[in-house]
Amino acid sequence: MPLSCIRTSCLLALAAGALLLAGCGDFWEAPNGGGSTASSITVTASPTSAATGASITLTATVTPSAATGTVTFLNGSTTLGTGTLSNGTTTLTTSFSTAGTQTVTASYAGNTTYAASTSAGVTVTISGTGASATTLMASTTTPALGAAVTLTATVSPSSATGTVAFDNGTSSLGTDTLTSGTATQSTNFYASGAQTLTATFSGNASYAASTSSGVTVTVGPAGTTATTTTLALSANSISTGSSATLTATVSPSAATGQITFLNGTTVLGTEVLNGGSAKLLQPFSYGGSFTLSAVYSGDPTYAPSTSSSQTLNVQ
Repeated sequence: MPLSCIRTSCLLALAAGALLLAGCGDFWEAPNGGGSTASSITVTASPTSAATGASITLTATVTPSAATGTVTFLNGSTTLGTGTLSNGTTTLTTSFSTAGTQTVTASYAGNTTYAASTSAGVTVTISGTGASATTLMASTTTPALGAAVTLTATVSPSSATGTVAFDNGTSSLGTDTLTSGTATQSTNFYASGAQTLTATFSGNASYAASTSSGVTVTVGPAGTTATTTTLALSANSISTGSSATLTATVSPSAATGQITFLNGTTVLGTEVLNGGSAKLLQPFSYGGSFTLSAVYSGDPTYAPSTSSSQTLNVQ
């Protein structure tokens, strides 16, 4: 019997008071998006800052990656477009005609296996098309290891408003708000050698974003006096979702500089030494065995050193 006939007969039978209907199982199948297995979705934008009319690529990722179906990209309540999932991802290239901050989300429609889900919003900053230029200067281009350096960005025209992001390669040094066309950032360098710094103006409703040329800062080498770094954990075993305190101690205690805490080769965080020690409170959101270590950067007197590894079991 055709499906349409089965559904019609089921409805007629229900109207007649029949509660259990042979051959009507398909009638009660969950509709698209009504699957019982939970899904989650995230969305990213590249780039996150652009001028009006410039292309921006939105990427939605659904977990589990076996999920099939469609994703709708939205700016607030306005639909930007849709995409079909392939291996759990789909992309959309779009542009924005209005300057300002846009909040983009992605909504997965779900299927008969996986439930629908909606992502958190990602912020996209759209600026005007008026030209701007950004220049960067450093208070010194040959600082000692660990010494403070003041970076000054100047944006032209000076009437431009917004923020400037300071970067060392792909690492952020911080942001500052423009005042009369200038923004400043004070930073310290704990790795010796040449560093390439840039400043990027975010743009605003009148002026497009712009990035300065790179400024090279050559940081002096670390000292030669030997040091020893040790790492201690507040516990060797914790439950999933809990935090552990990582404490690094450098000897001699007169050493200054920075400690980088690692899980294998992944950086967990950095802290500045205070009295020869530094602490990091680190949450662990999933279980497993983690191999943790601490690396001391060195300073103009003391040489860098790395601790022995410590194992943390998260259950």
